[in-house]
Amino acid sequence: MVRAFLLVLAAGAPVALAQQFEFTVTSGSATIEGATTITTAGSLIGDYDVDTNPEGTQTRAGLFGGSGNNAIPASADFLLESGGEATPTGTFVLSADVGAGTVTVSGLSLDLLGGEELAAELAVALLYQTFHTVSPSFIYPGGVPITLPLGQLGAITGAAVEQTDPGVGVLTPTADPNVFDLAVAAPAAVTLVVELTPIGGDPVVQEIGPFPAVFPLTGQLVIVDESTAQISLVVEEQASEQVLPIDPALELPGLPLELPTLGSATAGVVLTLSADSLTIATTLGASLTATGVNVTCAADWNGDGNLNFFDVQGFLGDFSAHDAAADLVADGQFNFFDVQVYLSLFSAGCSDT
Repeated sequence: MVRAFLLVLAAGAPVALAQQFEFTVTSGSATIEGATTITTAGSLIGDYDVDTNPEGTQTRAGLFGGSGNNAIPASADFLLESGGEATPTGTFVLSADVGAGTVTVSGLSLDLLGGEELAAELAVALLYQTFHTVSPSFIYPGGVPITLPLGQLGAITGAAVEQTDPGVGVLTPTADPNVFDLAVAAPAAVTLVVELTPIGGDPVVQEIGPFPAVFPLTGQLVIVDESTAQISLVVEEQASEQVLPIDPALELPGLPLELPTLGSATAGVVLTLSADSLTIATTLGASLTATGVNVTCAADWNGDGNLNFFDVQGFLGDFSAHDAAADLVADGQFNFFDVQVYLSLFSAGCSDT
């Protein structure tokens, strides 16, 4: 199929016909910052047990007094934080209409981690009513949260961006006739996969999302030849926060903790909690380099993906107006030979129409 006319500069004017390229990401970097907070409520109680742990901690309400081992009302926010850089992979389709100065990006599909994973640190912020402990003896004033790091107990194992609708933007020529600046906004859905390993438990894999986002894309398109193009693209950082209620509340397994005291001893307690909401805060961004293959169908004159009368009508309109795009022979003349070339292209058809 004759396609050379798509990229030829006839009579010093740029080609007006839209061109479509399928791009594959070849290099780049992605930045991911994520914080997942699980909000819970329940109680804590000392790890004392008359049979199995007689020397364990007992918890009692108030500043002093009381007897036995008693449950203390408490709430806890579990915070899973992760961040770093990875090498993304992915594909997208870009349609560039040089004459109209427009660009459309569709089918953007990115794996921001490129098959890697980012380690995550887990901490718990504990809030409780005033209580004191026995063995060791210590007072914990209410209303003062304690944050305890729990270590590297998780990871972000997946971060996917899937475009939901085409993004239309602006294509701007530069001093080089084969180089164009572009800016476009791409609506997409983001899905994260988080792996969490509770203390003493098995790993739990949780998919978060998809949640909506709009990514501003800026960069530069380089037409290399009639069949290939290259693009450098910046996916500007986007911050998002999603609050998801958990209804009914999810009962969590008992979590043993060692609460600090003023000395070297710690007070052993067990948290019994129910999760009632999940908050996900993310910041995502990337810089990409991609190589594209021209998949434009020459006969699809209006670039709508359908081959029909409107394409013939569009060609004849450009031919009558002596539009450079209709000079298919690229000889600077508009005559029967240009029409003959187009009719041959139309008769050959397009593989996807």
